[in-house]
Amino acid sequence: MKKNISIILILGMIISIYYNFQLKEYKDIQKAAYLIKLNHGIEVGIKESIQNFDSVIKSLEDNSPMETIIYKLGNIAASLRVGEESFVFLDPDFKEDKLSTTYLIYSVFRDIYLYIRVEILDDILTNKGLLEQESRSQLVKEIGILKQDLEYISKQFNEEILNEQSPKWIENKWKQLIGEIINKNPNFKLYERMRMKYNL
Repeated sequence: MKKNISIILILGMIISIYYNFQLKEYKDIQKAAYLIKLNHGIEVGIKESIQNFDSVIKSLEDNSPMETIIYKLGNIAASLRVGEESFVFLDPDFKEDKLSTTYLIYSVFRDIYLYIRVEILDDILTNKGLLEQESRSQLVKEIGILKQDLEYISKQFNEEILNEQSPKWIENKWKQLIGEIINKNPNFKLYERMRMKYNL
């Protein structure tokens, strides 16, 4: 009888060790997938967008033709859209961590995307004329604000920092940073709308 109990206990221990090992392996795979998605969203959504903003500013300052400006604005819109979609896909991962959410993160990407797509790009296409010098200067100013603010966020959200932090920390830090950039440029019409929308 005692021998049978010992065998059962040993078998139970072996099964428990096996399933714990399998669970750990599964969790490690899940964490690796989460970090890949997170870093992809930051790499394309923020860092690539910064490069694209820079490229548009240079083209505007160099008096490049309207077609070049339109093409490069399209590149900004595309990288912002990738950032938005990355954090939409990450939302279930965040919600596993004490009801965190990526809502504010992906919504900000969407707001900037719509600003570029509707209020800048569509406006240029509707007017169909060459960009006047005054219009170019205004665009450089507006795009420069967005570029600087993304650079500021990027410094706080590098890969090393993100990999060590919880989703809740990321969500709270993002909210703090968006509040800061909105308050820094209170008369920028995109930020005026964002302040009201997110109550920041």
